[in-house]
Order: sequence, then structure tokens, then C-alpha cells
Amino acid sequence: MKTQHLRKDKTCLNCGREVPDRFCGHCGQENVETKESFGHLVSHFFQDITHYDSKLLLTLKYLFFYPGLLTKKYMQGHRMDYVNPIRLYVFTSFVFFLMLSFTQESHNPYVRHKERPTVALTFDTVGIELKKALDSGKVKDSAEIAKTKTAVEIMRTMRDLAHDTTGRAAFIYDSLQQAIPKSERHGFLLGNTLHRYYEMQDKYGDNVQDVVRDKITHNYPKLMFLLLPFFALLLKWFFFRKAHYYADHAIFAIHMHTFIFMLGIIAIMINLLLHSDALYAWFLLPAYIYFVFALRNTYAVSLGTAILDSVLILLCYALGTLIVVILFLLLIFAIV
Repeated sequence: MKTQHLRKDKTCLNCGREVPDRFCGHCGQENVETKESFGHLVSHFFQDITHYDSKLLLTLKYLFFYPGLLTKKYMQGHRMDYVNPIRLYVFTSFVFFLMLSFTQESHNPYVRHKERPTVALTFDTVGIELKKALDSGKVKDSAEIAKTKTAVEIMRTMRDLAHDTTGRAAFIYDSLQQAIPKSERHGFLLGNTLHRYYEMQDKYGDNVQDVVRDKITHNYPKLMFLLLPFFALLLKWFFFRKAHYYADHAIFAIHMHTFIFMLGIIAIMINLLLHSDALYAWFLLPAYIYFVFALRNTYAVSLGTAILDSVLILLCYALGTLIVVILFLLLIFAIV
């Protein structure tokens, strides 16, 4: 490509520092004439595109076919030839969740588009006194009711609340809790969680499970920013004898999750043709095999050690993911 003429003035137009050669040693800007012809603009455009494409293709080549090598090269300082791992992760996760949203059901879960037939709860097992109390809007003489009916009978009625569509599930739950002796009632955390769930059921009707699923799906990218550092922390714990900083383990975690997102993108595209959700489960196998060899190559351990560590790391990661999701669900119920 024909280059532009150098400026006679050796002062950088971007940062004001002195430029000894063609490029500024402080900010990296090229010290050339600012007047560009259309031909120069077109040439720069194609040069930037092909340069980025070559970096992307090389990055994908090492990421897909050489597990752990890209992370190892990053640790060794080879970075200019590859796409920045954080930038690649953000872009890949964005594409994955965007495609995932297009493949989900199109109905709005926050609109009560359908209702089950109203279920008449059978309070005969609890007692006519409790039924009258509920119908009147409050529980009267709950101590007397608790004396004549066992907690098991009342709890059996609580299970029927999952089928209630009258809009009174939260109220009925609170009333039944009051009818049970304090020693038999749900604890603070479980009681408040169930109360919030029944409030959502009263609000969204038959769509309550779809609403919860929708909230998790839309916030899962945010949850990943909590799980990524946790995954890197697990790597640091398991490979504490290796002379790696926490940031090195974080790069491995980013590359690993990027690979999984790319597998997910491929799975979504194939599923658009085959229409079989079971396909996603099959993609877990190559993801696990990749993880094992990535550990082996990055941390220079034997294959047996990599398999054992991979199982233990995934078990801890699954437990951490479960805890994060449960805490997120509790947060959802707390703010509804």
C-alpha cells in the first residue's frame, strides 16, 4: 500500500510529544500528513479489515484446535498477534445470548395469556373452622384450630396452593401458617420465599414459572461475571503449586468460557435445522474433553491429573453456580 508522507514537524498531533521516527513512542500515532486522499482511506479500510481478520482467524485456530495453547501464549507475552481475550469473550457471549433469545418462545410471559380452570381447594381435611376463617378474610382462633387439626393436614392443604388460580394463594399461605404451631411453621427464609412466590403466582397466574425462567435468562450474562472470577479462583486453588498469578487463571477461564459460547453458537445453528434440543447435551462431551486437554497443556500436568482435577473443579463450579442461582432467585422473590 502506498504510504502517506511524513510530517516535517516532529511534534505528535495526538499527544504533543516529540516523534523521533514515523510513530510516536508515547501514544503510537503515525506522524503523517493529515490530508488523506480517498484512495488512502480505502486502502486503510482494507488493511485494517484484513489485519483484524488475520488476528481473528489465528486466534480461532489456536482456540479450537490447540486447547490451552492460546492461554499459554498469552502468559508468555504473545499478545499482539491475537484478539484480546476479554474483547473476544464479550463479543462471543453477546452473539450467543442474542441467538439464544431468538430461538426461545415468542410469547410475553408477563401477560396472563392463559389460565387453568379455577381449582377449589379442599379444606375439609383442615376443618370447617379454618374454611370459614379464610372466607371471612382472616384466621380466627388459630390456636383452637391448631389443637384440633394436625400440622400434616394443614401442610397438605398448602401443597394445593400450587394449583390455585383465584388470586388468593399468598393470603391463604399466610393464613395457614398462622394456624400451625410456631414450632411447625416454615423458617424465615423459606417462609418469605414461598410467600413471594405465591404473590408472583397471584400476579402472573399460570405464567409464574415462565416469568422466573425469563428473569434468569435475561440476567445470566450478569451472573457469568460472578462465575468467571469464581472459576479462576478454583483454578488457583487446584494449581497453587504452579507459578501463575490469579490473572493468568482468569485468562484461562475467559478462553474456556469463550470456547463454550462458540460451541453453543454452533449448536444453536445446527438445532435450527434439526430441531432437537437433545443436541445441546451432546455438545457437553466435546466441551469436557477440551477442558481436560486445556488443563493438561496449560498447567503441564499428566492426563490422569487433568481428568481428576477437571472433575473436582466442575463439581465445585456446579455447586457455586447453584448457590449463585439460588441467591438470585431469592433476590427476585424479594423485590417482586
